[in-house]
Amino acid sequence: MQNYSLEIKVGIFVLISLIALAYMTTRVSKGKFVSSDMYTIEVYFDNVTGLKKNAPVEIAGIEVGLVKDIVLDNNRAKVILALRPDVKVYADAEAFIKTRGVLGDKFIELRSGSPTYPSLNRGGVIARSNSGADLGELMQKVGQIADDIGRVARSVSNVLGGPEGERDLKLLIVNLREMAVSLNKMVKTNMENINAIVKNFREFSRDLKELSGNNKSQLDKIVDNFDVATRELKEAMAKMNVLLAKANTGEGVVAKLLTDKEMGDDLKQTLASLKTVAKNIEEGKGTLGKLINEDTTAKNLDKTLEGLNKYLSKQDKFKTSIDVHSEYLTRSRDIKSYVSLKLQPSPDKYYLLSIVDDPKGRTEETSTYRKYRTDGGTWHTYEEHKTETEEDGLKFSLQIAKRFHDLVLRGGIIESTGGLGLDYYLWDDRVKLFFEAFDFDDKDPAHLKAGANLYLLRNFYLTAGMDDFAKSDDRSFFAGAGLYFTDEDLKYIMGSAPLPKK
Repeated sequence: MQNYSLEIKVGIFVLISLIALAYMTTRVSKGKFVSSDMYTIEVYFDNVTGLKKNAPVEIAGIEVGLVKDIVLDNNRAKVILALRPDVKVYADAEAFIKTRGVLGDKFIELRSGSPTYPSLNRGGVIARSNSGADLGELMQKVGQIADDIGRVARSVSNVLGGPEGERDLKLLIVNLREMAVSLNKMVKTNMENINAIVKNFREFSRDLKELSGNNKSQLDKIVDNFDVATRELKEAMAKMNVLLAKANTGEGVVAKLLTDKEMGDDLKQTLASLKTVAKNIEEGKGTLGKLINEDTTAKNLDKTLEGLNKYLSKQDKFKTSIDVHSEYLTRSRDIKSYVSLKLQPSPDKYYLLSIVDDPKGRTEETSTYRKYRTDGGTWHTYEEHKTETEEDGLKFSLQIAKRFHDLVLRGGIIESTGGLGLDYYLWDDRVKLFFEAFDFDDKDPAHLKAGANLYLLRNFYLTAGMDDFAKSDDRSFFAGAGLYFTDEDLKYIMGSAPLPKK
């Protein structure tokens, strides 16, 4: 009876194991069969090595179908995919063969495409596919890289190998060490000279600052005169418009000259007189006739004109331009304006004079040393600091600049203090990157400014950047626009209007 009981237990265990195995097999193979409601689409690959039938098809890591069949069609692998009916694939879809895990199981990764394209129906073809890298191809590329590394190693060995290469390498190291020692000695030897140069430059900038402060009233007069000249120019243009309007309506001298018979007769007599003068000149009579017909006079005139042409050619090389622009400062929410005059005697050198309306004004700090005596008779010294800020103060800049191809170095007075500047031009001078450093002080960091100008039109540009970014309390972004006029523009403007009579 016990033997039968043991056999029954073994039989029950085997039966339960078979049922569990069947259940697990069903779970593992779930979704691996093509159901009747699935639809099929096709995709072509150059290489499907490792891809098997019933391999999963995924979109964004979610299984949406399987590989129904793989056949050869015109020397390419045609893969037939069976997808769930709720999955939409569009005409711009892409198919990739991907590898999962260490064992390298292959599956199809789909990118369904954009809904703006038509959807693919049963039997549709995905036009874009990628087979991915094959393991053999990767190994071949790795082998090529290893060969290249081997050739480089052999070249280095040929150069540095042997007694001669070792000697050259030691000589190179010795030369580098000697060069570093020489450079260190040179810096230490000239440190005193460098400090003297910096000191002289600081004194020079202080003198220029005092000079510009003493002449503030004269510069204010220059700005006022410029406003008056602009106003008179507008009035002159208005008078010209009135004159042209009268001529169109038949009023004024010009209109009478065209319509009055008496004035027409006078004009005829004047032309007859001119004809007589021209005849006398042709016959060599009078001063003008001798001037034209005698060779000596003509040669003297040629020499005079030649000297005049040389003088005018030098003047033509001298170019002048005016720049007017404003910048909006984000930190102070105020506008900083510039008016600049550029004098350029040659293409690679120019002088720049600027007037700056700074909303921060000018700040002057003074230190006073005072002494006092205690009750015990001991003298002590203390220092008093005084800071004065003048709001909306005008500042001045006077710089000299030198251009090297696309790089410009400039220096002098920047905003009433000594400073240096660096400009770099791009794309045929349509973009200018600039950096300025000025207002050097032992106590506070220097005023640093950097930005860019974009020249959109002939006389208009945009500017943006960061101002005073070395000081956390005053750091500010800025953006603005400006107008730029060359001497040709100024000649056109001044030449189109008559000069006002006194």
